[in-house]
Amino acid sequence: MNVPAIRYYPMDFDLQAEAVFADIIRIVMELISGSKVMKAHFFVPGQSEFVKVYFPHVDIFRVIDDMHLPFEEMDILTRGHVSDHFVFRVEGAPFWASQQELLQDLRPETKHFRFVTGGSCLDVISCHEPVIEWVPNTHE
Repeated sequence: MNVPAIRYYPMDFDLQAEAVFADIIRIVMELISGSKVMKAHFFVPGQSEFVKVYFPHVDIFRVIDDMHLPFEEMDILTRGHVSDHFVFRVEGAPFWASQQELLQDLRPETKHFRFVTGGSCLDVISCHEPVIEWVPNTHE
């Protein structure tokens, strides 16, 4: 029997703290030459730099309070989730399932990425892997 499950694949990035202490401070979406470019900045207490997440193109994104996520994923088996981890590639989540049929036909390489903080989750649907790096604590 095939039981629906949400599968989390932790991605490598050293947040230098537990994800629960990080917070989203800025999200910028720009249309550049037909691509929806996204930059998200995260604050990590005790660090002099911000974490910047960059996607050269994003199809869909959302920010959801982490208190609402359990309600959305209630009664669905979860595998691979690592407590206090910052970034995952996710398969089988309801957010992706509601978008997947259309996007998989247009761009089969499209994936769901989730960035977890203490107060919010940033879900991103993109055919590009994120570029994640530490950047100076300044406004771009």
